[in-house]
Amino acid sequence: MQNQPVGSVQDADYIEEKEFKSGRPRSESSRRSILDATRRLLTHTSVQKLSIEAIARKAGVGKTTIYRWWPNKSAVVMEAIFSQPAFHNIMPTPRNAVEGVRMQIDKLCRQLAGKNGRMVAEIIGDAQPDPDSLKLFIRAFLQDRYNTLNSYIEGGKQTGEFDEDIDTDCAIDVILGPIFFRLISGQELDDAFVKDMSDMLIKALMA
Repeated sequence: MQNQPVGSVQDADYIEEKEFKSGRPRSESSRRSILDATRRLLTHTSVQKLSIEAIARKAGVGKTTIYRWWPNKSAVVMEAIFSQPAFHNIMPTPRNAVEGVRMQIDKLCRQLAGKNGRMVAEIIGDAQPDPDSLKLFIRAFLQDRYNTLNSYIEGGKQTGEFDEDIDTDCAIDVILGPIFFRLISGQELDDAFVKDMSDMLIKALMA
């Protein structure tokens, strides 16, 4: 029987499995190391080419540790990316519903521009074969933006800024659709697009 090299992923798996069975708590420092390793790997590796094995080697942990925290690679990647401050959906309080919708569109497009946008597009593509991963993407990223837009549009209908007969769910689809179409088709989400689309959508909401 050949000896495993010291520090190998297999050796780490054995040690961590032994600790897990002995009742030791999962290490928060290991969890942070895994997320940090995932972010660093994604600076030069696509989501599709990234593997659990590569993350484990970079973080210096065994694969079993990763699978105790997350069910699959998509879940690790989404937490690593969407937990970063750049993806937090925190905005100033808008003066009115119109400003709120504009602010959310602008913030979303800025978050999806450049390298961050590339990673989000890759996350969406990688999740396509797995309905659970798509649901996780909605929970981890889309749901908060959807809820914010819903709040602004419903508020605008109550204040008279927007047509009270507008279907809010449909309106949100119309807002998000062009943004994500541009994202997955590799088109720019530049300032001109943000302004033109915001102007058009606000007019439609007021009709």
